[in-house]
Amino acid sequence: MSGPALPQGYGPRRRRVAPAHKLWIAVVIANLGGILLAVWTAGLLRAIPADPSTDTWLFIAYYGAMVVAAIADALWLDEVMFKGAFRLTHLQGKTADTVRPTEDIGTVVATTRRSSLSFPVLLILSGGLTYFAFNFVNGNFNFFWRNLGVHLADLRGDAPEEQSKRLSAIAELSIRRAPQDRTMVPRALIGQLDRGGEEAVWGAWALGRFSDIPGRQRTPIYEALMAASRKGDPKLRREATIALARLQYRPISKTLSEELEATLSEQPSDHRLIYSSGWVQSMESVPGLSKLLRGDDPEAQRFAAWALSQHRDEKDGREVVRILEDRLPTASFLTRCAIIHALMITSDEASNLALMHAHDIASAEERDTECPLLTIDLRPDGQGEAVRLLEPVDTYEMKILTSMGAARATTPEIRAKVEPWLVRVVGESEEGSLKKSRTLSLLEGIRAGRNDAEGAAPAPEADK
Repeated sequence: MSGPALPQGYGPRRRRVAPAHKLWIAVVIANLGGILLAVWTAGLLRAIPADPSTDTWLFIAYYGAMVVAAIADALWLDEVMFKGAFRLTHLQGKTADTVRPTEDIGTVVATTRRSSLSFPVLLILSGGLTYFAFNFVNGNFNFFWRNLGVHLADLRGDAPEEQSKRLSAIAELSIRRAPQDRTMVPRALIGQLDRGGEEAVWGAWALGRFSDIPGRQRTPIYEALMAASRKGDPKLRREATIALARLQYRPISKTLSEELEATLSEQPSDHRLIYSSGWVQSMESVPGLSKLLRGDDPEAQRFAAWALSQHRDEKDGREVVRILEDRLPTASFLTRCAIIHALMITSDEASNLALMHAHDIASAEERDTECPLLTIDLRPDGQGEAVRLLEPVDTYEMKILTSMGAARATTPEIRAKVEPWLVRVVGESEEGSLKKSRTLSLLEGIRAGRNDAEGAAPAPEADK
């Protein structure tokens, strides 16, 4: 039998969940869901999707998840710190004038707070913390995208009007060396070799700059460039050959020597090809370099002299010394400068005789003229990777004395010719001049190392 009905207002009541607890649940859901969405979208962006328009939607999802999480965090903080002032006044429209007398004291106080100032501050703080948290979970994705991802994304597409953007992206990627980039970047550049055209040429050049990564990581680069060097495109073949030479990949020696022979008939010769031959240091390149040294291109002669000197440590490498010495007397002034510098690198004692002759046949004006630097830009457009050779800058005469200092004179036969010559140069030099100081220093160094005191040339007056 049922009892009498309870008066209105009595009986069991439903337990009310506090707004702060509801918002905490929302915070957990928003942050966990946002992180999962951000990880997924960041993974797709790292993979560089084929459709460029996909980027926009992925970034909207990535940053949209951050915004939702930041808003949830700010609302919860507002509830905890300011009793929900923003929720009550801006979302529910309550004010100090409209609040009912039956409302609890916390609600009344909250409607009097200036939430238009406090909530934006909370939102900014929550947004900053959410940004850094999402970025941390995604392995510093924001840094990845700014420094790498945006350039990888620029490689997509085949529109002719966007080729300059793709080439600029390749140039930027060629200098990326962070540990996490050492596989992703070469893989992206290798992909350009199959594209063909200018992108393939620039891709080969960029891969040639990765000589500073560990040897095992270079294997895919070697294989891709070797395949490119066998393709029908002569421009790509040469660029791939130059790149492999810069990586000091010796199996390219035969192809390199063939390219050197081919450039003999070109006007002007490909100076980048000559320069890169100095990195492989294969005697197969020496015949071509020797022809270039005697050719009609003055700049090519200077590059060939430097490249020949780099072969000094190869088996039969001393052959390059004879080639340089034979060319020295009949070469132009700038080529003589380059050969003298090259003989300083080879440091062969017998070269003292050729150097003394080069000094004696030069005019007084030539001896006082500076031997300039030799510069070359290795980028395909010649505007971004400059290299300077034949440093330091010095006068022709000082270059000769420096080279003689490197070659030294140790055997009696060579000293018998070098010491009297140095004594003569000292006598011709002005007192206190750099020329006299260097010549005396060279002479004293030779005498200090001798072991046959008898028969020594007499010391000059200034040396006593």
